[in-house]
Amino acid sequence: MRTGTINNYIKFSKNFGGVRKCYEGKPTIAVGGFSCDPELMPAYPNVMAAGTLVYADEQARTIVPLYTFKVKSVDSTNSKITIEKYETGTIAKVGMKLIAVGDDLTQSTTNVYTVSAIDSSADDVDVLTVDAVTGVTEGTVLAECVTTTTGEGNDAVTTNLVKVIPNGLTYCDNVLDPDAYAIDIDYIWNCMEKPVLERRMPPLTASLKKALRDNECYFRFSNRK
Repeated sequence: MRTGTINNYIKFSKNFGGVRKCYEGKPTIAVGGFSCDPELMPAYPNVMAAGTLVYADEQARTIVPLYTFKVKSVDSTNSKITIEKYETGTIAKVGMKLIAVGDDLTQSTTNVYTVSAIDSSADDVDVLTVDAVTGVTEGTVLAECVTTTTGEGNDAVTTNLVKVIPNGLTYCDNVLDPDAYAIDIDYIWNCMEKPVLERRMPPLTASLKKALRDNECYFRFSNRK
């Protein structure tokens, strides 16, 4: 039998007592636990931050995160993208496919950036080596992408969309122990009593917020730090 640990809710955010202070009010946590594939977690000791977008499957009881990244700059060779490093560490992974988040999450894009290397030596940024970059500038929000192809031959149609349409946010920071073989994650779908502090969360766009509303998630976001 395989051994290991199921590691939930590690108190990474020591400044805030283990739960990141991005929720001013009391969030509504979905009933029951939801499991996340360990392969979808950031590499230890990096951390999935509170406020990370997720898709929660109520029947399968699974969580799929949607990681987002804000662009700081693109180098002159159009092969390196510098992104803001969130305080929980490096979230991007080699092999991850990224697209620019557009106004319509259901609209496919032709520009997909596959991460081939990551320079995580700086405290405040990560530098991603990708293929040729087009249409990405400072302030662009990138998100994980899924590519699907339907049909065959001349009838084949390829779409590149955000990995999942989010229907919640993670409640607190989560880190995968090196020995863990599973991880449970709580997600929230409502926090309207007081604002959610957007600047303490992974980056959002108007279209991502709309997706949350369309999935009956209710948050009042604030830009206050």
